[in-house]
This record gives sequence, C-alpha cells and structure tokens, in this order.
Amino acid sequence: MSRPRLAALALAMMAALSALCAPAPASAAPKVVIALLPIAPAEDGPRTPILETLDERKELALGLSGATQGSYRHIQALLDIGQGTRTSSAAYDPRVPVPLTFFTDGEGGALFLGWPDILKRADSAPAEIKPGQFGSLVPGGIAYAGVTGREQLEALVAADSGGRVANVSIGSADSLGERVEELLRDHQVVAVGLPTGERGAVAIDGLIAARPQDQLLIVTEAPPPAGAPQLLPTGIAGLGPPTRGLTSPTTHQPGLIAGIDFLPTTLRHLGIAIPKDVKGQVIEVKGPRNADSLKRFGQRLRVIGTRRFPALDTIVAAWFAVILVGGVVADRRGLRWGMRVGSLAFCWLLTVLLITAAIQPSKSTELLLITVISFGLGILTDLLIRWPRAIFVPCAVTVVAYTLDLARGSDLIVRSLLGPNPRFGSRFYGLGNELEATLPLLLLVAIAVVFSGRGRSRIGAITFGVSGLIFGAIVGSGRLGADVGGVITVGAGTAVAVLCMLPGGVTKRALTLAIAAPAAALVALAGLDLATGGDSHFTRTVLQADGKQALVDVVQRRYELAFNVLKRGLMPFATGIALLTCIYGLRYRRRIYIAIHDDPAWQAAMYGGLAAAVAGALFNDSGPLLLLFGTVVLVIVSTYIRGEADLDRRLSEAANAEGVAAGRDG
Repeated sequence: MSRPRLAALALAMMAALSALCAPAPASAAPKVVIALLPIAPAEDGPRTPILETLDERKELALGLSGATQGSYRHIQALLDIGQGTRTSSAAYDPRVPVPLTFFTDGEGGALFLGWPDILKRADSAPAEIKPGQFGSLVPGGIAYAGVTGREQLEALVAADSGGRVANVSIGSADSLGERVEELLRDHQVVAVGLPTGERGAVAIDGLIAARPQDQLLIVTEAPPPAGAPQLLPTGIAGLGPPTRGLTSPTTHQPGLIAGIDFLPTTLRHLGIAIPKDVKGQVIEVKGPRNADSLKRFGQRLRVIGTRRFPALDTIVAAWFAVILVGGVVADRRGLRWGMRVGSLAFCWLLTVLLITAAIQPSKSTELLLITVISFGLGILTDLLIRWPRAIFVPCAVTVVAYTLDLARGSDLIVRSLLGPNPRFGSRFYGLGNELEATLPLLLLVAIAVVFSGRGRSRIGAITFGVSGLIFGAIVGSGRLGADVGGVITVGAGTAVAVLCMLPGGVTKRALTLAIAAPAAALVALAGLDLATGGDSHFTRTVLQADGKQALVDVVQRRYELAFNVLKRGLMPFATGIALLTCIYGLRYRRRIYIAIHDDPAWQAAMYGGLAAAVAGALFNDSGPLLLLFGTVVLVIVSTYIRGEADLDRRLSEAANAEGVAAGRDG
C-alpha cells in the first residue's frame, strides 16, 4: 500500500476512534407543551367525557385540576394559570373579569384587547396578582398554536404581562402537530388550543407520539364557559411514572391539583427560579392512577352544595316531629325528652355525615340515613346514659372521629356535607369554616361533663387548657386542619374556659395571659409548621410573605371577604338574630341554665364557646358565618340542658324560694 493511502487509512481510523470516545452531544433545552382540550359543543352529537379521553392515554398520569377560587368564570381560570396565584373573586373590583378579544398583531404574535382593564382589576385585589406572569418569566415568551374558527381564549395561558403572545400559529386541526413542532424549535413553552371531540383525541395522540423524553406534556380540559365551579380532568407526561395519579402540596389530596400549579411545575422543569408571589406548588406524581375514583370524587363534590340545606331542613323537621310526638304522649315530660333527643341527634350529626361521606349514597338515601341514624343514636344515648352525661358521648366521639380523619388526609371530611368543598378552590383539605365554629364547642362541652359538679379546680383549668392546646395544634397544623383562623378560634375559647375554671377567679395576670393566648397560639403554629414542613396556606402567605405590604394585603383581604359575606343575601338578618340570641342568653342565663346550678365547668364550656364564636367571626375571612354556626351549637347545647326531666320541679322550687325571699323583704 502506498504511503498516501496508508496515511489516509490511519487518519480515518483515528477519526472513527475519536467519534467513539467523544461524549454524546448535550440534549436540547427541556420543553413544555400545555394543551387545552375544550368540551365538544352539544350540537356535535354524543361526546366522550374528557376524563375518559385522558384515561385512554396510558402515557399520562391522571388527576383533576381545581379551576378557580370562589365563584367560577372561565376567563378567570385561564388568567389564574398565567398568574400562578389566585384569590377569591369577591376580592376583585369588579368581581367578573372584562371580556377579552384575541387578535394577531401582523408580526407573528398576538394581543388581547381589554388587557389594561385586566391589570387594573388585578390591582384592586388586596393580593399580589400579576396577570401574564407566566409568559413574562419564560425566556423568549410562550408561543401558542390554535385551530381556526375559535375565540382562542386558551392563548391567555401564553400571554405576558402586557397581554401579548410571543408567537402564534393558527391553522387547521390536521396541521396542528406540525405547527407545534415548528414553534418548539424557537420556544421552550408552547400552549395549544386543541380541537374538540375525536379530532382533539387524535391531536393528543400526536403530541404524545412526538414528545421527547425530556419534554413535559400537560393536557387539561379547557375551562368551559359554565357557571358552577369546575374540576378539570388533567393528564401529564414527563413528571414520573404514568401509572400514578397527580397531586401537589397545594391540595394534599390524591388525584387533585390546582390550575395555579401549572406555572411552578413548568418553571421547575425548565430550571427557572419560582418567584415568591407564585402560590401554586409543583405537581407531583403519587398514588394510584384511577379514573373511576376521580369520577366518583368529582360527582360527590358536585352534589355537596345542593344537599346541605335539604339535609338541615330534614333533620330540623324530624326534631320538630319528635318533640310533638313526645308532647302528645307525655305532655311536658315528653317535650323535655324530645328536646334532649333532638339535641343529642344534632351532636351526633357530624359523625353521621362522615358515615354517609364514606357510602356516597343517592340524595334521598343520604337524607334518610342522616335522619334515622342521628335520631336513632340520640334516642339510644338518652336511654342508656343519664342527663347531663349523655351529651359527652356524641361530643367526644365527633372530636375523635374528625381528628382521626384529619390524620389520614381529610378523605371523608372533604366528602361530607359540612366539609370544605375543593371545587371552590379555597380549601382542598382540613377543616372548613363550619367545622371550625362547631368542633371547639363540642370539645369544651365534653370536658364540662367530666368536671360537672366538681367546682373550680386547677386540674379542671389545666385540662381545658391542655385539651385546647392540643386541639388548636390539630386544627391549625398544615398537615392536619390547616386552618389558621381556627387557631385563634380555639385559642380564644380555651382561654375563656380556663379563666372560668381557675380556683382564684379572674385575676389581672390570668386575664392578661388569656388575652395573649390566641397570639401565642399563632406563634406556636408558626413553629409547628416550620418544624413539620406543613407547607400550609399560613406558611406560604404569612411566614413566607414577601415584605410588610404582603402581610397587610393578607389582613385586608380577610376583612374584605368577611364584609362581603356579611352583605350577602339574608346574612345581615341572620347575623342580627345570632347577636340577639347571644345577648338574650347572657341576660337571662340564670333562668335558662338553672338545671346546672351555675356549675363552673358548664360555664367554662358555654362562655368559652361564645368567645370562640365571636373570635372566629372577628378574625376569619368568613366572618359572620362562624358566629352563626357557633350560636346554633350554643342553642343546641342549651336546649339539651333545658331538657332535664325534672326541670319543672327545679323551676317550682326556684319560684317558691323567690317568693319566700320577697316575703321576708316585705
């Protein structure tokens, strides 16, 4: 072989060896595709539910996404995705976002007409709301691919802080996949407005097939133009095993995430720092992938609101009937029996609601079960345990049952008729306002029964205090009740109860400690959340607040929301009735509670319950709602106390004693 040929062969071998030894080329920057699938119009004929469409794509981890907080508007849901944070619609002025119109700018991008009004509206809310933050955080902006013949509102996900979309491609459904790939060459994130029906399913298959290993694909139902709150089916590829479900620290619920979680999840995937004002959390792949379970969960949450008042009406009507039957059979003694049984039934009600939450029956069956089980337990408890000890059983059982369910993730509480409803987006787990106002009083009543007739004592005061401290930690912990307002509610009620049980009476020192107790409870909650990694709403909005103004916004928002609740419907009238009821009870307390002889333990429970209701109303964003529920529970317990079988004899003896005293004075 000639020398030139030998040299050429040597060079070729060296080049081949270098190619084998050289490191693999670095992969391209990670990409994200956010695809929104609209519901097919009714005129298109039978349509496949979107949850079913996503479930058929086994490459996608599956879950439901909470759309908004408070009342629902589809434009607001899209804006919230782009903000990465949200607040109640009641905090905005105006409450409803202005209509927006999409139009191309002739230079490859697009604008939304009406965007300045969106920014002005965001400024009106006492929260750090930044519409279009998503598009502004992604380098080069977010591109959008859509199909012709639509409003293209899905492009709001891609808008930046000026209402602009960086790059737009509008065309036929058949070319959608190609156009998405073309946009991905120049952009890290592409939002896609999918076609409806079967064409949308085909487009999803195309996106899945074209997805590289390091691409994050989020497919969610486009927020529909509906009136009721929505849970939107969502599937994600690229987070982890697609055989799992979706969740996030926002919801702490398996299979449930929030729309505001899309932004931080995307930023994390792209390696971009997540700003502090983004309140959404990174989505996780955890738990089983079960579309049937998600369907049942969504169906249950849809009926909770429509069954609350019918359930209340049914059990009140049943109580009225029981009192009448008792009166017909045994006159006053029968009326007293009906008062006791009905009060006990109401105290059992919360526990029974957990039972029906587990069963998830039809409406008529649930109303029947609630009534029969509650009153059956009320009759049985009154029969087996003497007054006033009988009320201890339902109160203690209820507190324990709810504590146990909180420990297992609030699975039954969120499905119960008085639990927080994740569809409204303000609370996904833990205790809602109704339970916050109810459970502390039941705890105080249970302790009062234990110490009834023993007088004031240090052990009694310590028991009230320690029990309140433990229950406050349960209510407020980010991993359990996650209700910072509940800490103040429980703290105020416990402090007053302790004051009533102190042997030496109310001293200045004791009063000072009682006033400081709620604030001390908040400090303790902060330490508990930080120590346990609770990552609660309290941690993110207060402990991690970005400056003094953020804290001011939190306080202002809570009181604005509370005032909005006060103005709504019949709430002013109901609040006035609740206040008059409390005043009446305080003024005529000796006559009303004559059966318990000014017993200190019962005084501690009733005064503590009143303090909890008032504190809850003053320091909670639902304001008067807590006063209303607290007053109802106080009336129920007072009715039980008035239901003593020998009450007529006590009243007669008291009247005779007053007559003798009057004669002496004469």
